[in-house]
Amino acid sequence: MRFVVISLLFNVFWFTAALGQSSTQWLLVAMLAAAIVYQRDVLWAIITLTPIGLVGDNVLIHLGWLATEPASAWMPVWLVLLWCGFCAFVWLLRKIILAHSLWAMSLIGALGGASSYVAGERLGAIVFPQPWLTTSLVLVAVWAVYSVILIHLIRWLVEKTQPTTLASGGE
Repeated sequence: MRFVVISLLFNVFWFTAALGQSSTQWLLVAMLAAAIVYQRDVLWAIITLTPIGLVGDNVLIHLGWLATEPASAWMPVWLVLLWCGFCAFVWLLRKIILAHSLWAMSLIGALGGASSYVAGERLGAIVFPQPWLTTSLVLVAVWAVYSVILIHLIRWLVEKTQPTTLASGGE
């Protein structure tokens, strides 16, 4: 049930970011604050995990694979907040993520992450300056890398914040 509730809440967060963009930034901040109040270690996950996406997406923007409207050389605030929300989401589901193989979770992450960008492009939240299929394949590869890095960082963060969690096999 926890998985379903957290996933539904993240989808509300994602749609709020993608459809509202700058006009709903205040709501994204409020939802992030609620996640932190719900579980305080979410803050450490956001601080630790979010830079991976911020750096990666800024590279994609600078290389011309992604763009936002209005055009900007840097990620808009709503996209930064979306990365924060995604990192809170994966942290809240870390037990499920870590219970599965790295490769299975990386495949799910690669397909799910890339599909979220495709959906964002279809909704007009982002632009694919390069051909759609080529960009989609690049995003699958990028998200496979993001997923591997994020899973390793989640493991590391769990060990640093909850040293007995992995040793005992659960939370």
